[in-house]
Amino acid sequence: MSHQPNVVAAPTAAILSPADVWRIIRKRLWLIIACFVVLGLGGTAGLVAVYVWWPYYTAVGELEVEPGQNQLPALTGGYGNIEVPVQLFQGYIESQVLAIKGSPRVLDAALKELGDKQTLYSGAGAVHDLSEDLNVMFIPNTQNIRVSLRGQHREEVKEIVFQILTQYTAQLDEERKQVDEKRQHDLRTERDDLRNQLTDLGRRLADLRDQSSIIVTDERQSEQMARLTALTQQLTLAQVQLAEANSAWTQFQKLRQQAEEGKDMTPVLQAFPDVMDNLRKDTNVIAATQMVSRAAEELDALKARYGPKSDMVLRAQAQLQTAQNDLQLKQSQSLGDLFQQLAATLKNKYDRARDAEAELLTRLADARQAAVGAAKLTADYRAREDEYLRTQNLLNTVTDGLEKMRISSALTRANIRVTRWPMLPLEPSEPRLLLYIPAVLIFSLLLGIGLSLLVEIADTRLRTPVEVVRNVGVPLLGSIPDLTEDERLAIDTNVAFVSQTAPHSLLAEAFRQARTNLLFSTDHPVKSILVTSPNPGDGKTTVAVNLALTMARGGHRVLLLEANFRQPSLGRIFDIPQAVGLSNVLVGLASVAEAVQATRVENLDVMVCGVLPPSPAELLGSNRMHQLIEELGGRYDQVLIDGAPMLVVADNYLLAETVGGVVVVYRAGENTRGLAQRAARQIRSLRARLMGAVLNRVRATKGGYFREAYQAYYDYSAAASPTGVAPTIASKARPASSSTALAAPPGDDKT
Repeated sequence: MSHQPNVVAAPTAAILSPADVWRIIRKRLWLIIACFVVLGLGGTAGLVAVYVWWPYYTAVGELEVEPGQNQLPALTGGYGNIEVPVQLFQGYIESQVLAIKGSPRVLDAALKELGDKQTLYSGAGAVHDLSEDLNVMFIPNTQNIRVSLRGQHREEVKEIVFQILTQYTAQLDEERKQVDEKRQHDLRTERDDLRNQLTDLGRRLADLRDQSSIIVTDERQSEQMARLTALTQQLTLAQVQLAEANSAWTQFQKLRQQAEEGKDMTPVLQAFPDVMDNLRKDTNVIAATQMVSRAAEELDALKARYGPKSDMVLRAQAQLQTAQNDLQLKQSQSLGDLFQQLAATLKNKYDRARDAEAELLTRLADARQAAVGAAKLTADYRAREDEYLRTQNLLNTVTDGLEKMRISSALTRANIRVTRWPMLPLEPSEPRLLLYIPAVLIFSLLLGIGLSLLVEIADTRLRTPVEVVRNVGVPLLGSIPDLTEDERLAIDTNVAFVSQTAPHSLLAEAFRQARTNLLFSTDHPVKSILVTSPNPGDGKTTVAVNLALTMARGGHRVLLLEANFRQPSLGRIFDIPQAVGLSNVLVGLASVAEAVQATRVENLDVMVCGVLPPSPAELLGSNRMHQLIEELGGRYDQVLIDGAPMLVVADNYLLAETVGGVVVVYRAGENTRGLAQRAARQIRSLRARLMGAVLNRVRATKGGYFREAYQAYYDYSAAASPTGVAPTIASKARPASSSTALAAPPGDDKT
């Protein structure tokens, strides 16, 4: 028979639902009650005892903190006495918290002030112990610091807190006074130094004024600048005149040299028209010119009268020539004198201009030197005067600051003051019963519930049908309750035949439900079914027998085949011979008809294992076994095979693939999740069809299964009965005759 193995969903993670939690709580109610009694009630009693005999009292004091004078500039940004938000100087307040709690000087002074009045803190580590117990905290959104101390002596804790506040404020005042005195001393020293500097600067300024014999004024500085400006302008003019004189003298020399070389005085006369003017004004030249003019007139008259060749004309011409020569001579003499005079004039003008420039340069240099000296003296004087004024202003500032500090020190109050002195505590502060008792009770309940959940989670044994589906991932065919849980069945009831002997019991109904689920687990009928379990003693034989009984009572022709050669039990259960059975048929020593034995139950036949073979696994995996199952499947409606435990022996490995399906039986409270998962994996790895699982011997404990099902089932059965009374089978003794075949199975498979 070949088929494809069914696919079953893998086991999911164990997530507890609210119903599971409630079931666990009901199941472990004793643990929760124990935790509640031991921890809850015991803790409550302990708290009450501590409250009555060893209470703790807390003394509380408060300080108000304002920003000090040193912090105001940084907090206000230098804008004076404006309102400062609390958040800005929160760091300053927290520093005061550390100063109170972590200052050994304050705590030591408080303890020394109390002396023998307190007994809580003594010895070498008294200050450290007090620092550990003292609670100093900044109250958010306020300017207050809370100082509190807890102890069993209320008078002492009150006095200690009082002394801590007193000593801290006193030390703050002392430190503030010391700081003010130091600052005033520093300012006085600075003031004396400035006074000495001011005296020295005044003396040096007077000496400079006396030694230099100057009056440093803006008018004097303006006079020096005006003189420099005038000399500069004169120098500029002299330089221009010198340039002009030099140019005229140079030009004259050049032109005269050219005139002497070329015997032409015209360029000189053109360049210096004054010479021609002076020449025309010369009396000798004028007289000679007049003589030339008269001689020319006489010559013209004689020519007109006597003709050009007359002796008189000739004499007149000679006289005219003589006059002209004389004119030229006088002009030459006059020009020479004029040129000598012009040369002397130009040379003299050039020399005077050069001398004037040199003199002005000397005067300008002297004026500049005098101006620079005056400027230096002025700058030195003004620098010393400015230094004197600065020193005087600084001295005035220091003097004013010293006076203001003296007044401020006398008027300013401390920025930390006590706003709440500790009072004698009347009621204990610890333990707080209204808070601690409910907390202890709730904690004990939560601890009990947590331990219950932890124990349940740590317990890996399968106990409920939900755990089979959730943790193993195998379809659940049925849940068989434990015999001891049904009070309507006798304790000696043969569970192997409960479906036959007590058909109206809950156990029989559970087997019928498992049968129905098994038959309807597939779309097509399965002829051969192997019933196995992980370990011996899980009740697989009992489940197989009851499934066979319920199927036979339902009208199916059923063969119960025993394939467990290790520990056979069907022969004893049905009280039939075991000499001929499955092994005889497989080896060919008997026929199927000889091996099959009828029972007193209608439609139910049994084939025991027969003679025990030396190697059951090879025999069960043979081709003959495969043929036998097919043959029996043709004769019967259902063939149920009671196999060996899956994880103990390998007898079922080859047989599992041959049958039409496999049903695995788990024992509640015995099989672990890992064991059940290994069995399911092993069946699937053999390419067998795992049809489902049956959870056997489920206990109906508190929070468990079947407790309510019992009453519901029997109430329903009583209502359906004609007499109105549910049938019972309690105290029914088994017949001693072998024909009843009601012997109990061996201990390994007994439910």
